[in-house]
Amino acid sequence: MDKNQPKRQGPRADATFNRGSGIATVIAAFVGSLAGGLMASTLPPDKFSWTGLALVPFFLLLEVYLKYLAPLFAGNSSAARITLAGAVVLGFYVTWFAVRAS
Repeated sequence: MDKNQPKRQGPRADATFNRGSGIATVIAAFVGSLAGGLMASTLPPDKFSWTGLALVPFFLLLEVYLKYLAPLFAGNSSAARITLAGAVVLGFYVTWFAVRAS
């Protein structure tokens, strides 16, 4: 019997971000960009302050479905909340400014 056993690798230090969380983040950014494009094309140019109200339903849905989305982030609900909320906001405003600039 060989006494030299292979070294075991420990678990990854941060397994919060994986394929499932990446897919959820991309979908959140896509939904945010759809809302941003819709708001940018329907609101008058001088009504920029109303755009934030379009994001309120997405944040409410995020809080309601967070218990289903947290397992995608290895059970870390704080990471799920900040990542998905940031993706929605980023997708929204990138599309908003892209539509308004053209």
